[in-house]
Amino acid sequence: MVMIMAEGGDIFMKKEQKLLIAGFFNTAKAQPNSNALWVDEQVYTYAELLLRVARITRTLARENKDCSRQRCALLVDRSITAYASVLGTLLAGMAYVPLNTKFPVQRNLRMVELSASTSIVVDERSMDAAKELLQAYPEPLTVLMPETETLPTWAASASQHTYILKRQMAEADAASLSLPVRANPVAYILFTSGSTGLPKGVAVTNENAATYVASIIERYQPGQGDRFTQFFDFTFDLSVHDIFVCLSAGACLYSVPAKLMMMPLKFVQQHELTHWFSVPSLAACLKRYNALRPGVLPSLKYSLFCGEALPTSLAQDWQPAAPNSIIENLYGPTEATIAFTVHPYQASDQRIAGLPVVPIGQPLPGQETMVLDEHFNPVADGEIGELYLGGSQLAQGYWENTELTRQRFLNMHFEGKLAQRWYRTGDLACVDAEVGLLYCGRIDNQVKIRGYRVEVQEVEAVIRRLGGSDLVAVVPWPLAADGSVQGLLAYGCGFTVSSRDILKACTLHLPAYMVPQDVIELRKMPFNSNGKIDYPALQKLAKESDGRQVETILPGV
Repeated sequence: MVMIMAEGGDIFMKKEQKLLIAGFFNTAKAQPNSNALWVDEQVYTYAELLLRVARITRTLARENKDCSRQRCALLVDRSITAYASVLGTLLAGMAYVPLNTKFPVQRNLRMVELSASTSIVVDERSMDAAKELLQAYPEPLTVLMPETETLPTWAASASQHTYILKRQMAEADAASLSLPVRANPVAYILFTSGSTGLPKGVAVTNENAATYVASIIERYQPGQGDRFTQFFDFTFDLSVHDIFVCLSAGACLYSVPAKLMMMPLKFVQQHELTHWFSVPSLAACLKRYNALRPGVLPSLKYSLFCGEALPTSLAQDWQPAAPNSIIENLYGPTEATIAFTVHPYQASDQRIAGLPVVPIGQPLPGQETMVLDEHFNPVADGEIGELYLGGSQLAQGYWENTELTRQRFLNMHFEGKLAQRWYRTGDLACVDAEVGLLYCGRIDNQVKIRGYRVEVQEVEAVIRRLGGSDLVAVVPWPLAADGSVQGLLAYGCGFTVSSRDILKACTLHLPAYMVPQDVIELRKMPFNSNGKIDYPALQKLAKESDGRQVETILPGV
């Protein structure tokens, strides 16, 4: 990817490279025989992957009058078709809308409906989910089945759709492929949880995503010979980093098999992977199982963590396990395209040694941050306020939701700042003059107990330290009839001391109103589809068990 660094650190790209797909396409043409993707025990070169992409691109172009105005849903699951469908949809000039076979059918239906997708790609391992979805969805869809030889019998009860089987796909002519002259400004729509109970779609443009990819490539300089982990489902925006940073740089992407997802160290060793990217919870699980032995990951050059606060103690334990790796903590909401700020962790940095979590640091080139009070006034360094983000990575807004977009994307001007449009993150932060931004939790995780404001993350940090485990979550409990918070309940697993001792020690480190009602050790911690600790599941458990010690094993590690 050709990039021009401007004075002040801004990154400018040639017009064609404002397309997210341009990096992969140009790399595939320049180094066709290099390895591009490892998936399902098979390696595909850039040329072989481009042939798969070409079939999807040409079929979508054949079946749609104007791809630049269309969206294609993807019901795929870590197959060669899954990766080809992401790339092929973008190369056709369409926006992609990832679904998830782990989601309830009603949620997938809602995502197709809200995005008004006209086409959908389905791979073989997603057929059961496709059956439920297509039988229930009333509007006609063009259904691409690149791996399917014979039409499934259930398609007879979903005859409103047009099915295109493997033999009916367009020819795989990659030689005459070109970047789309007209492309949908939106590259992808990702649906996140909404407060109304309905998912809200975030529309991220080609320019948003291409800007991010260019910044990351400039920072880490990956290239041919590098090998990237790929842990994230396509419904999690961190997957965009995996796919497009890797394939735009000429490296090889390794799709971690589902059965190894929670214990991938041998996989990383076997393939000598160089770039790790995961949520901190995965590293915490490895630590819990005593897998982070010194030198266990010698091939890693970079270890990136994002999606959750990174406990400083966890970074300290990761460093000797990956002794040749630079550790960096990335931060950013989906609405600001994958990651927006970054902080390099160094074990010798005494400035952060006493912090419970690694700083989120400084914004990427061309992006800006502000920490404001409730009246939209900048706070002084060291004071906590709400974090606002501005710059070329801000998404268009929420798909077909003007009111929510207006509430969260605000037009404001600040002296010394270039951005005129700012995203209100709902995250609490403060500025440290030496290390940049410090993450201080969520506004909606700040509860009032007996009139006192309590930041849940602070309580979690104390219990992590006292219990010797990074797998800790604190939820409000019990709740009064009017919804007010009466106290806190702490959950964790892998403690090195008893729950009773942790609770007793809390009274020495926290004021009485912040001490949990109880500390409950679980055999397994629940995680959501993005690999983060599932707080709603714990809240439900607290309600159902009335806060008592339980033997329940929740879905998790």
